[in-house]
Amino acid sequence: MKWDNSFAIGIETIDNQHKKIFEHLLAIENAVAKRDPWHIVRFFVAQLAEYVKFHLAVEEALLEIVCFPERTEHCDAHARLMEKIDELEDQLQKKAAAESLVGFFELWFVRHVLSADREYATYVKEEFPALLDRSLA
Repeated sequence: MKWDNSFAIGIETIDNQHKKIFEHLLAIENAVAKRDPWHIVRFFVAQLAEYVKFHLAVEEALLEIVCFPERTEHCDAHARLMEKIDELEDQLQKKAAAESLVGFFELWFVRHVLSADREYATYVKEEFPALLDRSLA
């Protein structure tokens, strides 16, 4: 699966991070399709997991700064995602298929971006438009 501009939420920094997550997913998909050795796939999965942790921390900091009313629920969804990624990484270490991780993550990520992330993006745009004004940077 590749990034599609329909996934954009309108916050440039977050959209760029989402694009990077898709790049990591594509690397895993390509490694699986080429039947790369397990340790290479594991490396790409570890890169994805670390980048996702970074991205979620950025997102959660933004939600805290803007006092997003539904930040607790949003952060809970992030915590559940990280738990699932940890489970899937464990399965991968036991040589289970990486496709399950990629499939799960793509489905979760697209749903999350298209719903929950759009909710906070709308809130930020309405309540804190100056945060999005690049001319202030």
